[in-house]
Amino acid sequence: MFQKIELRRTRDFSEKINATFEFGRQNLKPLGKALLYITGPFIVLQGLFNGLYQNEILGKTGMRGLEVFSSGSDAVLWMGLMYLFLFLSYVSSLIIVYEYLRLYEVRTDNRPIEVNELWEEVKVNYLPMIGSLLILTILIFIGFILLLIPGIYIMVVFSLIPPIMIIEKMGFSDAFSRAFKIISEKWWSTFGLIIIMGLIVGFMGLIFSLPQLIFTTMSAFHGLDSTVEVPVWQNAGMIISAIVYSAGAGLLQSLIFIAIAFQMYNLIERKEAKGLMSKLENFGKSAEQQNSADTNETY
Repeated sequence: MFQKIELRRTRDFSEKINATFEFGRQNLKPLGKALLYITGPFIVLQGLFNGLYQNEILGKTGMRGLEVFSSGSDAVLWMGLMYLFLFLSYVSSLIIVYEYLRLYEVRTDNRPIEVNELWEEVKVNYLPMIGSLLILTILIFIGFILLLIPGIYIMVVFSLIPPIMIIEKMGFSDAFSRAFKIISEKWWSTFGLIIIMGLIVGFMGLIFSLPQLIFTTMSAFHGLDSTVEVPVWQNAGMIISAIVYSAGAGLLQSLIFIAIAFQMYNLIERKEAKGLMSKLENFGKSAEQQNSADTNETY
């Protein structure tokens, strides 16, 4: 048995980071299992095409990688497929993490959250979330074209829209306006949290990138001499190491999602005090139940 983490409460900067890692540690097994089963196929395909792309760039052309794009190589195809499955895995991971948090909050017992429960929500939310993310990406792109600062500003605000849509069960337009409402006066703390968590996750991800770095270096050296054929085991190693890196990066990415969710809870609590009101309501119910028990006992 474990003590559930209170989600709806105000937290300072360090408390949000601590809560993120505590939640990740506490729910590593069920959440990791869901990510593996649902997002795993996308991650494997992403890693596969990443490995094929790296083999094409480094193993065949060496340091002349730019020539690939004008020589009819398959590298462009592999790169396109790699980014496609990267996006698909990102969407599924995002839905899984936020739906897990929603179920974690509303569930009154300690039953584990099952993969099939999350899978049902992924099926319902997948296409709407893809559409929402595409719209947000276009708006961010426009923001960066107009001026750097607006692009960064709206990118931070938009990071709150997916958790609001899934956890608060809102449509895109309502979540859009709500994100701007709750982040007022707290943009810098949200920005700082995303940056710090990104740096932490980046450093943690180095361990998963080491195998790919080794095979990338080996392939680059082979590519310097076009007469030397790259060994099959080296090509296979590149693909496997790319899959390992994709899996590790995908798992660590969920920590950033969790941190953003804790910031969302923190901002909502500061504005609306939902968690405090819930406590008061439950306290009132407990008092009524106690009085009722005492009355029955007396009479």
